[in-house]
Amino acid sequence: MRRYETIFIASPTLTDEQSDELVKQYEGIIAEQGGELLKTDKWGRKKLAYEVQKFSEGYYTLFEMNAGPNLIAELERRFRNNDAVIKYLSVRMDEAEKAAGRTKQRLEREAKRKAQAGIKERSAEEVMG
Repeated sequence: MRRYETIFIASPTLTDEQSDELVKQYEGIIAEQGGELLKTDKWGRKKLAYEVQKFSEGYYTLFEMNAGPNLIAELERRFRNNDAVIKYLSVRMDEAEKAAGRTKQRLEREAKRKAQAGIKERSAEEVMG
């Protein structure tokens, strides 16, 4: 199982109770499909950066979970079929962590190489003169 973050935006035409019921429904799907829900973060009603399906606001909810790819596919299928969900995105977090680790290793190697070669790091003031 891999770690995922899934965020979805529900329609602003829903009431707070309907929005909470929708979140509970998707939490149930995650549990039913064998996923481990780590955290549910309800951000509430927020303004969108741009209009989506003629809406300028929506109810934001973030799920952090350990899941397999079949669960993510099923969750996204249900997001697509539900008219109350106007936008969603799922991201595999272990890949992002791996990429950040590679960047950190590369920077450490470069610093070590510069130290061995005797190249001194210069501050912005020294470069600009």
